[in-house]
Amino acid sequence: MRDQKSFIFDTALAAHFRHGRSISGRGMFLIPRSYPETETGAMKPSTCYAHACTVAEVDVDDETGEVTVLTVKNVFEIGRALNPKMVEQQLVGGSWMGISHALYETTEPYYPARDHGGTDFNQYLMPGPGDLAETEIIVLERPSADGPYGAKGPGEMCANPQIPAVANAIFDAVGVRVDTLPITPERILRALKEQRAAV
Repeated sequence: MRDQKSFIFDTALAAHFRHGRSISGRGMFLIPRSYPETETGAMKPSTCYAHACTVAEVDVDDETGEVTVLTVKNVFEIGRALNPKMVEQQLVGGSWMGISHALYETTEPYYPARDHGGTDFNQYLMPGPGDLAETEIIVLERPSADGPYGAKGPGEMCANPQIPAVANAIFDAVGVRVDTLPITPERILRALKEQRAAV
């Protein structure tokens, strides 16, 4: 008997290429509610949350404050990757998005006045192809008992851990902690100036 995966794959191919149709569907998964035990307060934790670890390597110019992200290494535990290539692309794109949030993107008025910032999306600061770091993605598959087909959602998680990873790498490189995003060259230089004044 054929396995379920190959049956679904062959059916989708036949629908698309033989009949010119696409198969679509809808579904929803909700974590069943866990009621606390009266005596202990213990509850069943959800295992359907994905986990991540990111390490960034940066080069910081302490004269200009400019940060170059050299490499980003990401490990994601996502349950089961139902579509491995799509998951990998989402994680790579999310990693670049996280770097962009850490170093470039902001919707706040620029200092010292709004005149010094972009006025529309054509001037919105984002990294270009030359600013993207060498990115490594490792996917750990540990199927979840609570998730659909063992999957967990990589979703927003793929763009979150890069922000503290870049901030920590900057701290490791020049010894200043910038806790406001984006971590601009100006903010790094101000922190370095305060650090030198305190010595």
